[in-house]
Amino acid sequence: MFFASQPGHREKVAPDLSDATRSDPMMDILMLALGFVFFALAIGYTYACERL
Repeated sequence: MFFASQPGHREKVAPDLSDATRSDPMMDILMLALGFVFFALAIGYTYACERL
């Protein structure tokens, strides 16, 4: 087995910061929609509990 890396070769320990700041627009829209649905369900649950 050969464990040492080649001379002048550096392995990545952590991903680049440019990769961490990129986001998928579809995922942003999905998260906003899920937040809105959760908020609407919370309001509906509040009205339902108040009627009891």
